[in-house]
Amino acid sequence: MDCIACWRGYDRTWRLWEPLNALSSRMLSASINMSKPVGHAMVVCSDATRSAPSEVLRRVGYEIDHRDDPYAAMLELCRRPLVFRAIVLSLQALYRDELQIIGTVRRRFPHITIWLTHTDGRQAALAEAMRLGAEGLVSEDGMHSFADSVEVPTPAPAPTQFRPAPVQASTPEPQPPATAPAARSANPPQSIDPVLTAEELQALLGDEV
Repeated sequence: MDCIACWRGYDRTWRLWEPLNALSSRMLSASINMSKPVGHAMVVCSDATRSAPSEVLRRVGYEIDHRDDPYAAMLELCRRPLVFRAIVLSLQALYRDELQIIGTVRRRFPHITIWLTHTDGRQAALAEAMRLGAEGLVSEDGMHSFADSVEVPTPAPAPTQFRPAPVQASTPEPQPPATAPAARSANPPQSIDPVLTAEELQALLGDEV
């Protein structure tokens, strides 16, 4: 009788007890619902602007470490590469050439997710960061992956200024050079009259006398 009662869920005093498998499943579900830290996240921004992204990361479950510049953040990542699971870069705190940290983190620490924040009015830097490997945005309403978004606006190209080609003044057609008169021959032309000898000249003069 006791065995049958225990098998049906009752103890010896006929009080209903909870089977072991039901109790274990309830404890398991309770442990799953407990908030566990996802890992450490590095937030790179100034003191005045770090509160908003840090609060979003804490709601997800991250533990936050702050750095003011990308160089200090990169040094900390190299010191403890397996501690961090995400890095958040504020575009307000980075110069254009400092965006190369994104490519470096992607190559050396592929397990770290790279997020961006404070992207308003910085479309050119946003496009460059996406090209280098940034994976999402952190805003006041949460975290948004670029893979889930349809399209991220890219900077519009600067309008090209067209200038009309200068009109060249019409130049007169070159005239052919005037031909110089033929140089006179140094030797005068010889007479075509026959040459008389002295005897013939004397005879001719004698006849005329």
